Amino acid sequence: MKLNELLAGFEVARIVGEPGVEISGLCYDSREVKPGEVFFSLARDPDRNRANITDALNRGARAVVVRSGVEEVVARPAVTFVESGRPRHLMGAAAARFFKAPSERIDVIGVTGTSGKTTTTYLLASIFEAAGFPAAIIGTIGIFIGGKKIYHGLTTPESLDFESALARMEREGVNRAAAEVSSIGIAEGRADDLSFRACMFTNLGRDHLDYHRTMENYFAAKLRLFTEILPRSRRSDPVAIVRGDDPFGRRVLDAVAGHKVSFGLDRSLDAHPESFDANLSGTRATLSVLGKKIEINSSLVGEFNLANVLGASALSVALGIDVAAVAEGVRRCPGAPGRLEAVAAKPGVFVLVDYAHKPDALDAVLKAIRGMCKGKLICVFGCGGDRDRGKRPIMGEIAGRRSDFAVLTSDNPRTEDPLAIIADVEEGLVAAGLERIDRPESTERGGYVSEPDRRKAIKLAIRIARPDDVVLIAGKGHEDYQLVGSRILPFDDRVVAREVAAELDIAKG
Repeated sequence: MKLNELLAGFEVARIVGEPGVEISGLCYDSREVKPGEVFFSLARDPDRNRANITDALNRGARAVVVRSGVEEVVARPAVTFVESGRPRHLMGAAAARFFKAPSERIDVIGVTGTSGKTTTTYLLASIFEAAGFPAAIIGTIGIFIGGKKIYHGLTTPESLDFESALARMEREGVNRAAAEVSSIGIAEGRADDLSFRACMFTNLGRDHLDYHRTMENYFAAKLRLFTEILPRSRRSDPVAIVRGDDPFGRRVLDAVAGHKVSFGLDRSLDAHPESFDANLSGTRATLSVLGKKIEINSSLVGEFNLANVLGASALSVALGIDVAAVAEGVRRCPGAPGRLEAVAAKPGVFVLVDYAHKPDALDAVLKAIRGMCKGKLICVFGCGGDRDRGKRPIMGEIAGRRSDFAVLTSDNPRTEDPLAIIADVEEGLVAAGLERIDRPESTERGGYVSEPDRRKAIKLAIRIARPDDVVLIAGKGHEDYQLVGSRILPFDDRVVAREVAAELDIAKG
């Protein structure tokens, strides 16, 4: 494709060089540039921007898109420079054109919200497969086509990666894709040029305030998916599926002008449970979805997962999928990795690993477990570094209020002092009335212990647990690493739980 054909009709400030050059591909990572490609320079730091452009040129970039006013726009005989006020947005439009807009032919389902996105995409993919439609998943854990992982990076990939993945899906005969759409991804325009078949709103709680600054800004980013991006879809009758018993969900419903479906636990909503029974082995429910009855038998645990099942069922029925396929898809789905995932660690003790790393998620998970726990509830958790500090005491208070015993530890401290993070969280535990215990031998007294070493913290929790107790290891879920300073250290809560349980068994023997 020629550069001027690629950019025709799009807003550019100016072009320096030959506009009709032949372009072989698109790239935004200078390390991945191949000869003949157009490189989109997205860095805002001047030094990084300069270094990236130089690297791209050295690797054979035929054209470079830069932010308007950047000094690196120079006349080079073999290179064309394009100035744009919004290079990331231009990349999205160019990527859709270069890959021939695959979202106009693949049913792309966007799922946004603070919690439940990953599990919902796994449920949707399972339902689609049960209905006979090959499906893909795009999100936090990666991009999966037919179970094969082809990408791991941003929850919502850059527009170029998104369009490229959709094009590959189309080549491989996949016609459904369930995608997590994050607030940051929306704010940065990564989904602006997609034609969604449907979009879902799961809920909204405190998260990403280090980026958005306020809850209203955070909500406004989510809302754009329903008021700007979905209405621009070139698919016929795009539909919004919205959690109607969430306060922010009600605002979304009020703002959506087109086809919309509500879901939640309230019986007045379009999709709701007529009855349900949940325990640590799973959930059984009778759902009413757009007037149709669906009998559900799921291995997923907790009321919040019932809401995820409701949302996925509502969306599927709205798209015309038979209720039998919905029930079968839900039955088949084991959930997403690291989402209330059971770990066989100690006889009689339930050990669960979950990704809950934000207040609403931790509250929902602990509340769900509390209602099913016969013994004590032990929570191992921490908070990440270089992120929203305000949520730390909030999460401490939630853990202190919802659990019988808390083990406060390190999460991903990044460049912060782990002990300083722990001190911030500890304020909430104290506010909840928990007493600090230095050498716990059981959970009988209640309280909490501080153990910065995450492995030791998990070992302590499993050691003091008794039959019928539940140990929740929260915060990292599917992650198989820990970010400490500039290092990425191997660490998987699920693996560690099994290892320390084996160590304790050996020691006992």
